[in-house]
Amino acid sequence: MRRELRILLVTVLLGAAWTWGPQVPEVLAGMEAFRVTEIEIEGLRYLKRSAVLETMRVGPETSVWGDLDSWAEALLTHPLVRTVQVQRRIPHTLVISIGERVPVALVSTPTVEPVDRDGVRLPLDPAEHSFDLPLVDVGRAPAAGSRLLPRQARELVAEVARLMSVDIAFLQMVSEVRWGERRSIVARGVDPDVVFLLPLGVSPERLREGLNALAHALSNAPGEVPEVIDLRFADQVVVRRTSGKASDS
Repeated sequence: MRRELRILLVTVLLGAAWTWGPQVPEVLAGMEAFRVTEIEIEGLRYLKRSAVLETMRVGPETSVWGDLDSWAEALLTHPLVRTVQVQRRIPHTLVISIGERVPVALVSTPTVEPVDRDGVRLPLDPAEHSFDLPLVDVGRAPAAGSRLLPRQARELVAEVARLMSVDIAFLQMVSEVRWGERRSIVARGVDPDVVFLLPLGVSPERLREGLNALAHALSNAPGEVPEVIDLRFADQVVVRRTSGKASDS
């Protein structure tokens, strides 16, 4: 039955194309057979289905021949949508593929909010989702009404996102991140409470060297947690203890 329906539709479309030419979608949009009755949405994690439909303004009279680009552009205005593709499946289905903005850090603006890798503030309640993410010091609040962080804050958040892709285990032990001297990164760990001083763009190998130096220091002096693990200098790891003494690894 479904095959016969498809053959019939193809016949109708070919006939319409012969008769009306480029005006086919406009003519077919008024036909009840092409009303949208099914909508498939892929990629939802934080975004609600109802929010997608509301943003697209899809209703009972919406035709599958509607403007796909306009629907996509409307969805891209939603702060949780990073990428989107809208396709039609004749006779009455829309297929929507969404790439959501993923939280990579928390910021205080002054309320605590999650942000994505681009520094876009996301309308998600941290308490509801229990985000285990570092708190990033943004320096100054965003402009009134803007969902985008200031430029320097965006650069810092982008570095946090890169570090997350480099070594997620490292980011999971970090509670706070801020800019340091000469565009270095200051990352405060929790359990153990130790500060990592990192060069911008630190490599996975250097991060591993820092973590190994921390483990070595803890094994040599149980109960004495280093105050600082400094990775800013090439080819050496500086471990500073509370006493002020430093050791090179």
